[in-house]
Amino acid sequence: MWNANDFCDADSGFDYIFGMMNAIYGAKFINHWQDVDPMLVRETWKKYLGRFLTYKPSLDFALEKLGKDFPPSAIAFRDLCNQGPHIPTKEIKQIVKQSTEAEKQAALEAQEKAKKWLEKHKWNKNVPL
Repeated sequence: MWNANDFCDADSGFDYIFGMMNAIYGAKFINHWQDVDPMLVRETWKKYLGRFLTYKPSLDFALEKLGKDFPPSAIAFRDLCNQGPHIPTKEIKQIVKQSTEAEKQAALEAQEKAKKWLEKHKWNKNVPL
């Protein structure tokens, strides 16, 4: 079932998982990225995780499945997210046009006219249908 509280934007999802992995792995995690452009890391993880970064239950599932020794790559984290809960889609309500009384009456009149025409011409094989 779709729940708005389960969703966030991709930047918030990235900040969340990196904050959690920072807390889990400590200095080992921080030092792992010291020679890499932070924007490159962010954009790469956003690319590989895609929609998973917007769905908190997937992120939490992957965080729970992390190995104890080393932070995962973006691809490994995505694979963990893939094993987690399905990302639900929000139901889109459609507006259905309701016919007016005049439109209903016009449709009935057209139907009656067509029936009369068919009755009149049903035995005449020269009149195309």
